[in-house]
Amino acid sequence: MNVEKKISSEEATEIYNKLCDGEYDVLKPSEKIDLFYQELVEKYPDIDSYNDDDEEIDNCPWSVELDVSDGAVVMSMVWSAADEIPNFVMSLAEKHGLAVYDPQDESIYLPPSLRS
Repeated sequence: MNVEKKISSEEATEIYNKLCDGEYDVLKPSEKIDLFYQELVEKYPDIDSYNDDDEEIDNCPWSVELDVSDGAVVMSMVWSAADEIPNFVMSLAEKHGLAVYDPQDESIYLPPSLRS
């Protein structure tokens, strides 16, 4: 997610819930999101890029279509991808200066520019 200031896990939870409700204007748009998304799906294509009868869909790490807005990418992965995907997402987010929120444990991981 694109954040411009340090936020708490409680604030991140509130933002996440609003994004899940379709309130995309809760975050400012950023071209960083598009760059992040393009690199993400280059390595791990979105589930909607597979045909229903495509055997490769079993290798897709996403359980549902990625929810992409101008300020965030909300992704849900399958359990079998839980060891591989988070490290890639974290490094990609850091590269693009984006925050990562994990709703499983309500943790916020800020980009280097906002850590202190």
